[in-house]
Amino acid sequence: MIKRNIIKCLVAVLSLTVLVTGCTKKEEAKDEKIITVASSNSADPYSYVDNGEHKGFEVDMWKEIGKRSGYKIKMEPTGFSSIFGMLDSGKVDVAANFFGMSKERLEKYDASVPYGSDSVCIAVKDGNNEINKLEDLKGKVVAVSEGSQGQQVAATVNKDNLFEEKVYGDGTNGLQDLDLGRVSAWIDAELTVVGDSKKANMKVRVLDEKLSVTNIAYFFKKNDEKSKVIKEDVNKAIEEMLADGTVKKISEKWFGMDVSADIQK
Repeated sequence: MIKRNIIKCLVAVLSLTVLVTGCTKKEEAKDEKIITVASSNSADPYSYVDNGEHKGFEVDMWKEIGKRSGYKIKMEPTGFSSIFGMLDSGKVDVAANFFGMSKERLEKYDASVPYGSDSVCIAVKDGNNEINKLEDLKGKVVAVSEGSQGQQVAATVNKDNLFEEKVYGDGTNGLQDLDLGRVSAWIDAELTVVGDSKKANMKVRVLDEKLSVTNIAYFFKKNDEKSKVIKEDVNKAIEEMLADGTVKKISEKWFGMDVSADIQK
């Protein structure tokens, strides 16, 4: 009799333990904080998939943001044109692919604090000391890539036909002509200039004068309470990463330069 009662007590204790453990796990799952981030699957070095592995600047940024904010980060690599559509439909919480803070985006979405900037610059072949500012391009032939931000900015600053624009369907051909002396300069996004010249093993000099600078940020749905909370936590992490040089370190790894150096205040 005593033995039977002991067994009943043990069974009751075990049942209670299983019940409590199950409830605890459910509560932990319920309390887990998750941010789902959409980024490109083919925009090397920003965000891309290589042999099934998601890599790039944005991947490293969000790993660090997750560590500092306490969120589990779920990356969703997708086609570039689908990123904001996924945000609009509520499939993800954040659109992240080194997006500029354009007027159109800021009207439709909430943005994080800027974590970098993207500038359109003038590049010349290393060793060319004759061209140091925009005015020095007078009468010169300048390479631009068709459909690029550089082409748009070049058209704006060249309204008075200061220089001749030579348009290339492939920016690498413009880079080759710069190396051969067929053009005197190249106007494009600085990250493109630095990245493409590095891949081509060609040394170029980027002028200090920037033709345009746009801050870069992450984008969230507007008028959404969950997004508001996430944005505040992400902003705190970004500000810490900017202050301690983490953004600088990550960007130098992927771009060979500090994208946080020229953030516009």
